[in-house]
Amino acid sequence: MKLAIDLGRTWTWSLPPDATCPRIARTLVREALTVLEVPGETIADAALMVSELATNAFQHAAAYPPHELWIYCFDDYEFSCAVFDGLPTRNLPLALERADFGRGLSIVAELSRDRWGTDAAHARLDPRVRGKAVWFTCDR
Repeated sequence: MKLAIDLGRTWTWSLPPDATCPRIARTLVREALTVLEVPGETIADAALMVSELATNAFQHAAAYPPHELWIYCFDDYEFSCAVFDGLPTRNLPLALERADFGRGLSIVAELSRDRWGTDAAHARLDPRVRGKAVWFTCDR
């Protein structure tokens, strides 16, 4: 994995645009948040949320690389994670309650206490690429 560290507060990793994307994203989040001494329960929630975002990137934007994982540590109290893909649309409807699949963003909304969203963005590892970042914020 290609890793860039920016001022010790922001990390960026390249993610594969294939079925390993969610697993790798979960592993990277767990490792980074462990180093930052984030409590285990918060790490578990963040890993689940980033897995949902990475799954969406793989399922809906596999043909729009690159895929990246971003972690921001704002201070000692909160952090954000984002998954970037090159698909520029920001329309991400929450699933219907009776849907058999597609509940990922509902899980993100619940676990982050509605501190999530989408932003038009440029890839960190190749700023020429425009797309979107889907993110969430958690208390440390």
